[in-house]
Amino acid sequence: MSSTHGTTTTATPAPYEPTIRESPNRGAGLFVGTVFLLLGAIGFLVEDMGTFFSTQGASLWFVWNLNPALVVVWVLAGAALIIAGASSRASARYINTWIGLIFVIFGVVGFFLEGTDVNFLAFNLGDNITHLVGGLLLLATAVGAERRRR
Repeated sequence: MSSTHGTTTTATPAPYEPTIRESPNRGAGLFVGTVFLLLGAIGFLVEDMGTFFSTQGASLWFVWNLNPALVVVWVLAGAALIIAGASSRASARYINTWIGLIFVIFGVVGFFLEGTDVNFLAFNLGDNITHLVGGLLLLATAVGAERRRR
């Protein structure tokens, strides 16, 4: 406590913010975000993806099917996950929850959209599995892995 001209002030310590190694949410967000950001960046190099919302897309390494819209989604999601993971545990958990939920929805819905005229993100089996694995990892981490360390 200090006293200046009759005013008493106290210094409140900042709340403990776990490091990236100590926070599963920060680590998972950075890992999954890096994977999707890299896939999206590599996707920009793929030729003949068609129009922005092409239902056919183009193959990336015979695993993923890409169109420009899906590449943009991957880059934005990856960037958001990396920024949140580098920021704080709370922001990482929040972003992991929402992007994880969106990716799980993409993975499930993608199985029904394959080969249809409404497959605006050109989903294929590789995309669906990637979305499900990434989304479930993010959701599981956001829901159950964060514990406060003392």
